[in-house]
Amino acid sequence: MKHILFLMPAMLNGGAEKVLIDILKNFEYSKYYVTLLLETEDGPYIDDIPQQVKLISFHKKSLWIERLYRYLSMFGCKRLAYFFLCKLPLLWYLRRKHFDTIISFMEGMAVKMHSYVFDKADRNISWVHIDLKKKHWSLDFFKNYEEESWCYKKMDNIVFVSQDAKNRFRELFDIDEDKLKVVYNLIDCDEIVRLSQCKLVCKKKFTICMVGRLNQQKRYDRALEVAIKLKNNGYDLEFWVLGDGELKTELKNEIYRLGLQDNFLLLGFVKQPYSYINQADIFFLCSESEGFSLVVCEALCLGKPIVSTCTSGPTELISKSRGGIIVNEDIDSIYNGLKQMIDNKSFREECSTNAVVFSKTFNVQETMQRIYDLI
Repeated sequence: MKHILFLMPAMLNGGAEKVLIDILKNFEYSKYYVTLLLETEDGPYIDDIPQQVKLISFHKKSLWIERLYRYLSMFGCKRLAYFFLCKLPLLWYLRRKHFDTIISFMEGMAVKMHSYVFDKADRNISWVHIDLKKKHWSLDFFKNYEEESWCYKKMDNIVFVSQDAKNRFRELFDIDEDKLKVVYNLIDCDEIVRLSQCKLVCKKKFTICMVGRLNQQKRYDRALEVAIKLKNNGYDLEFWVLGDGELKTELKNEIYRLGLQDNFLLLGFVKQPYSYINQADIFFLCSESEGFSLVVCEALCLGKPIVSTCTSGPTELISKSRGGIIVNEDIDSIYNGLKQMIDNKSFREECSTNAVVFSKTFNVQETMQRIYDLI
């Protein structure tokens, strides 16, 4: 039986965490013994970790850890913080342990953790969920670019959730092409459709649904600009925003300033947003950077016409599915794209049909087999 170790900082409300849960739920535990090691035992997906998975964590809550990291970093002690809060406990928990494969399932902190324990596995693999060339957020966890590059060069394989994410990574790092693999996120379309029927969601008017953390990457400021422009041009719509994050207060204030209290609704984080997506008329994504976009796949499964900015993942998915349109990142392009989808019912219906047809290509067994082949 092979012993696999997954490394993650926490199980917060992000797409990578959701994908990891879906993978763990589909593992063949008769063949694999799986351990999940978290820096902090925190996040809404903690309760979804299958019972067969051995869970290890250094700390119980992330808030004080984040504050301590930030405090020490202010005084130039970031490396000291990583040593005492991460490296030391990691080596302690994994003392005298050896694994067939260690997988850092996210950029940044997970790779930093991985760098401390390369010698504890026969194979080392890392997942990349985003276009790192466009948004190189992971560099914050390393001393410099060279240190991060060294970590990736130590991996036996680096897995990307889209071809575009892989191509952009190659523009950043000089890594052997043979090491780089593309594995689309695991999408259980039948389960998504089933869960979309489990909750009654009432809709008052034409609705545009958005799902994602309330952070800079998702660019909800663009959505607000487009929402007020649509309102000023006579459109009576609702935007449903499902997510939570550090920009919540700022977005609330901006919604109030623009007078969009009845049009732009922050509905909070919803672990299973499928009923909301299913009831909406359009699914909308205005991010500045994505890797694959799990929520776009979920919208495709539910036959929702999609309007998305031109980022990795959504561009790839929508061009293949013809389930929506890709727009440039300026406000006029986003506005015109949404307006076209709102105004043209027959086009929405065509996109919806294409989305459902394309979603049939998602295959849980094939995705899991590709993962087994890697590990």
